Parts: sequence; C-alpha cells; structure tokens
Amino acid sequence: MKKSTIALGEKYIKVDAPSIIWLVGRPVNLDHPVPHVWLVQEGKANRKITLSVSALQDTSIYKKVEAKPQAG
Repeated sequence: MKKSTIALGEKYIKVDAPSIIWLVGRPVNLDHPVPHVWLVQEGKANRKITLSVSALQDTSIYKKVEAKPQAG
C-alpha cells in the first residue's frame, strides 16, 4: 500500500457505493496505534463515520475523488 497523507476536505467514495461522497473531516485522537479520521457524507453533515487511515488508503475499498478543474 502506498504511503500518502490524507488532507482535510479531500473526497473519497467507497468502491461498492460510488454515489456517496465522503469528505475527510479531522483526525480522531484515539488511544490506538493506528491513525483514524472522521469522514462526513457530502450534503449530510449529520452523517459521520470513523475510519482508519489505512482502510481509506486501500484502493480496493475506497477511491479518492479528484477535484475537477475550474473553468477560468
């Protein structure tokens, strides 16, 4: 698995549910050696999940949604 940083506001979709976009919220401070983040469903601020960074970086589970270039 490639090592990369996960930034606040990045967007991800779950491979088996691509219509739901998850926004990276903030790191979660758990007493655990594996780092976790909060994800918030785009358009539904009250729907949040906690996920390990390693699961989010596993491209067989989640895919990063690339930002669309803005017309200028």
